[in-house]
Amino acid sequence: MKTHMPTIIHTPLNCALSEAHRGHVAVMGNMDGVHKGHQVLIGEAARFAQERQKPLGAIIFDPHPRQVFDPTGDPFLLTSREQKIALLGEQGIDTVFVVPFNRQLSMLSPEDFVNDILGNVLGLAGVVVGEGFRFGQKRAGTTQALESLGESAGMSVHIVAPAAMAGASEKYSSSQARQALRDGKPEVAADIMGRPFTVEGIVQKGQQLGRTLNFPTANISTENYIQPAKGVYAVTARIGENEARGVANFGNRPTVDGKGVLLEVFLFDFDQDIYGETLSVSFHHFIRPEQKFDGLDALKAQIAADCDTAARLLA
Repeated sequence: MKTHMPTIIHTPLNCALSEAHRGHVAVMGNMDGVHKGHQVLIGEAARFAQERQKPLGAIIFDPHPRQVFDPTGDPFLLTSREQKIALLGEQGIDTVFVVPFNRQLSMLSPEDFVNDILGNVLGLAGVVVGEGFRFGQKRAGTTQALESLGESAGMSVHIVAPAAMAGASEKYSSSQARQALRDGKPEVAADIMGRPFTVEGIVQKGQQLGRTLNFPTANISTENYIQPAKGVYAVTARIGENEARGVANFGNRPTVDGKGVLLEVFLFDFDQDIYGETLSVSFHHFIRPEQKFDGLDALKAQIAADCDTAARLLA
């Protein structure tokens, strides 16, 4: 499996790519989470591309269409754009085409989307999608339409059946992973995605109350990520080349001030100054729901107990 970053091309909607970047076989979709179902799709695309001796690409839409049509909705993303691109590279994608999703693109008919975007702009040799893929204005384009339109435009089209979860009739989906996180079941989400749910953010200066409790925390905003169940988690974290285990609270901090949602991470055996650095935090186990304590002494005692639980779960 490749671990290098793929070539990233921010694709204009009205300008054809140079010949050097044309001729890919590309898997297409939102692919939030790059979960096990997406991984099967990419594997099929890799085989399809290899048979045709073409480079393997991925078309992703940024921002996610849901963010365009419901800009005030709740955060829902499993992966940031940067995480998604890196994960696609790990799956063997050579080139990621980042297509700007906007009202203009959403208004294209299925015919114009295939001819103008996939054909004229990207110059694809082939396209691979899952059975449920829809495209074009009001999602009018079906996979059958894609096959017909692609053939007319000189593109090979491959439709892949969705992959079922092990031991179940349900198919892998980003929606299932999101619901598992909302339910406080990070292990279920990890099984769907093939790795733990991970958020990345810049470490912010907070009230520094944790230092007075002997539990200094690194605080990050989760911004556009889906909000998991509020409470305490056993986590691992990475900053640069350093990794550490720890315990994290996601929520409103009712014992302190109850204002705003924040992820607070206490890392075991870690005392570096990381303000302003990017911290990557992976959720492994849900320990308990968020709760309000009678005072700071009770909070401190509970944090100590949470640390013991997290250390045992992560051992």
